Amino acid sequence: MKNTKLISLLLSLLTLASCTQDSTTSSSIIADKAAIVATVAADYSSGAHTVISKDANGDRIATNNLVPTGSDITVAANGTDFYRIERAFAGNNITKFSASDAQTPIWQYSTNDVGSAVLSNPYDMIFVSETKAYVLRNGSSIAWIVNPSATTEAEFKIGELDLSAYADADGVPEMSAGVIVNGKLYITLQRLDNFAVTQLAYVAIFDVNTDLEIDANIPGDTLMGIPLQTRNPGNIIYEPVSNSIFVQGTGSFWPEEFTGGIERIDLANYTTTLTVDDGDAITHPYGLITELAVVSDSVLYFVGYAGYADNTLYKLNLNTAEITPTGVVSLVNGQISSLSVDSQGLLWVSDSANATVRVIDPATDAEVDALYTNLNPEKVVFVK
Repeated sequence: MKNTKLISLLLSLLTLASCTQDSTTSSSIIADKAAIVATVAADYSSGAHTVISKDANGDRIATNNLVPTGSDITVAANGTDFYRIERAFAGNNITKFSASDAQTPIWQYSTNDVGSAVLSNPYDMIFVSETKAYVLRNGSSIAWIVNPSATTEAEFKIGELDLSAYADADGVPEMSAGVIVNGKLYITLQRLDNFAVTQLAYVAIFDVNTDLEIDANIPGDTLMGIPLQTRNPGNIIYEPVSNSIFVQGTGSFWPEEFTGGIERIDLANYTTTLTVDDGDAITHPYGLITELAVVSDSVLYFVGYAGYADNTLYKLNLNTAEITPTGVVSLVNGQISSLSVDSQGLLWVSDSANATVRVIDPATDAEVDALYTNLNPEKVVFVK
């Protein structure tokens, strides 16, 4: 998320471990149903990726410091491949890797417009198939439609989505995340006006077959998308049982404004409901809400941000509306950069205070594993 990354970069300028190994010990990392972690140096001087897989005994191991690069990075995954997205301060490109050889790039392509000095700042990559995906470019009003299987850079970009209708005074709508549900692509638009959280945020909807925008038909709204009650959206996650999308909004760090929270979009009619309100300037029990993971139709987790390096993991029971801080001590008043849920329903938490990815069983809210990543972990994705 833009504001979180900005804070980290600005602050940089002004051991607990499971089995680990260094990248130099293996020329080819075999990763069956592995986790891929974007990792960043504590001083933001560099980045790399980590592969977490299981050994012959079924124990998770982390292989760290793979393919060093800049620190402004994230990751995406599709099938057996993963994609390292290098954002504005790390090159504005995407590098493809196979999980069977996580140290050897298959290709690296730029996400900048040819001949333009504008930094595209790629934020996310959402996949339709092996030959079609969307690249969300936070520094542009145009998302790219790309072919992940392209063998040359000239074949990579195959189309565009125009989101300029949502741009504000700074000229871009700040597309930040996306999810595909039943043939529709949902894209969060932060609409930050030179970093100020002054505009309504939206979720735009596109048909993945025609790449045309779908009108949500919100009464009285001139834009086609879904206006959000929360601002500065980051994570957007589909929950199939309730046929809902959950969106996490951060509000504003500077100045501190509690205009975020977690809201649910009912995909049957595009109505929105505030699930968690982050409060106001006087009462804000969790602080800003900076991360979200949806475990099931009854359980979600979120991160409450009381300050830099003062973050707490909370569990929400959607059936009872009860919110409780986690029982994992290191994830209370710590530093948490990302949440992810694997195919087994386990929660993976990036504990940046301890350079560790922690695996939590939501059934017990207990830690079942901890993997030391050397550099601080950020986003975690999963490959087959």
